[in-house]
Amino acid sequence: MAQKIILHIGSPKCGSTYLQRVMVQNSETLLRQGIHYPAPEGSHPGNAAHLAEISQAEIDAMFAEGAHTVVLSHEDLYSLSKRGTALAEITKKAGIAVQLLVFLRPFSDFVFGDYSQFMKQFFDTFLAERKPYGGRDFETFAKRRIDTMKPAAYLTNWSKLFPELPIILDSHRNIKSVLDTVLGQPQDMVWDVPHHETNPSLRMQDCDIIAASMLDPACADDDIKQMFLNAFHHTQEPDMGRNPERVAWLEEQFRPHNEALLAQFGFDNRAPVPRDTDA
Repeated sequence: MAQKIILHIGSPKCGSTYLQRVMVQNSETLLRQGIHYPAPEGSHPGNAAHLAEISQAEIDAMFAEGAHTVVLSHEDLYSLSKRGTALAEITKKAGIAVQLLVFLRPFSDFVFGDYSQFMKQFFDTFLAERKPYGGRDFETFAKRRIDTMKPAAYLTNWSKLFPELPIILDSHRNIKSVLDTVLGQPQDMVWDVPHHETNPSLRMQDCDIIAASMLDPACADDDIKQMFLNAFHHTQEPDMGRNPERVAWLEEQFRPHNEALLAQFGFDNRAPVPRDTDA
């Protein structure tokens, strides 16, 4: 069977941790069927953090023991197509097909997840400095992300590196069905991953409350730390911080990005219009 690499490049906050956890927990089952998910380094379940330095010897080792398909994944690759240059050169010479996978979610939803990720990742710094999000309010934080993101350009650059197969671009909600198809419907896959292992986002309303408390000199550090810990127990509950006004504003800001994706890749990434429940 011809050798193939499935390269998942993100985007961040679009089910990447779920995808990677599924691959890790099924790695032995998949390897028996010729599909190799090389073991990640450290605690992060993604295994392609060092893709830029990949060598021919490493690729040869990945296809050892009868493997015909190798799966590589890391969400940070999304905007960094130059990190795929070495892989592109090696696979072209070796005649190895590379299938790019990208999963997106509506950009308004992405920003909410990103806002949460910053709170989780930099909480200690925010608290020590009493300066959440570097002193930026939500709108300023979001605008900075909007102005620096170029999703259509990212995907175009990756597609140029691996032009043999069209990039697979789909919703984060379709990870299971897409993976099942590109892997050839492997047998005995376990798709369930504990929710706490999928890097769930904190609710916007909790992030807002924690940020406001950090700005309040009367609020003690220990109380804020407890708010932060409590927030992890409410990730699956309704979130008043994801209100229609914020969603509408974000979707309008991202309108050029969505238009470019639709024109260049035929993918509609706009947030669904809420249905009228009174109709």
